Amino acid sequence: MAEILLNDSFGKAIYSTIRDYKFTSCLEIGSFNGDGSTQVLIAALSRASNPKLVCLESNPERFKKLIRNTKDYPWVKNICDSTISLASLTISDFDHDIWQSCFNKLQFSYEQVSSWWKQDIEFLKNIESGYLESNDESFDVCLIDGGEFCAYDEFRIVKDRVQCLMLDDVFRAFKNNRVHRELLEDKEWKLIYEDPTIRNGASIFVRNHLKPVLRVGRIIKNFLTSY
Repeated sequence: MAEILLNDSFGKAIYSTIRDYKFTSCLEIGSFNGDGSTQVLIAALSRASNPKLVCLESNPERFKKLIRNTKDYPWVKNICDSTISLASLTISDFDHDIWQSCFNKLQFSYEQVSSWWKQDIEFLKNIESGYLESNDESFDVCLIDGGEFCAYDEFRIVKDRVQCLMLDDVFRAFKNNRVHRELLEDKEWKLIYEDPTIRNGASIFVRNHLKPVLRVGRIIKNFLTSY
């Protein structure tokens, strides 16, 4: 699956949202090797006076590359850890809670998806406490793009700690489908971006009371085009 880049629809939306709302801190769940969304977040946050980016990646090999790809930014903190442990996972039965779920939009075979589930369960069995369970830090933004089956429980934990939620793998996935649907029904949140066509679909929500702050460049552009 292609990574999120500055020149695609979701990458552009991530960048402009962070800049327009003057967000300065972000938690990235699922940083992979730091070549994709991590670079978009770095670009968006880099002009803030006191930026902070926490990158979570549980795969040790990918984490090594993540370290190399962010070494020039001292305000980026990389953490090799699981987001949650088995104790926080609300899914208990693969057939009922995933495969037959109305939130399952995955376009893969039963055997393939169930193999991913088994791998994730084996991994989580060895986690005593995940990062989100042992850390109550708040952020302006959280990008949820980690494991296929943990996203909803990651959302449950971080929802009250952030002002903006960025979701990848929404429309043709299991990962963030339920999260997206719940946020659409939540009066505290508003949808400011969605694109069902970019990879497996993506969306961005901000708290309903937030208003974007116009950047100088945009003010000038609007002024010039008004005359």
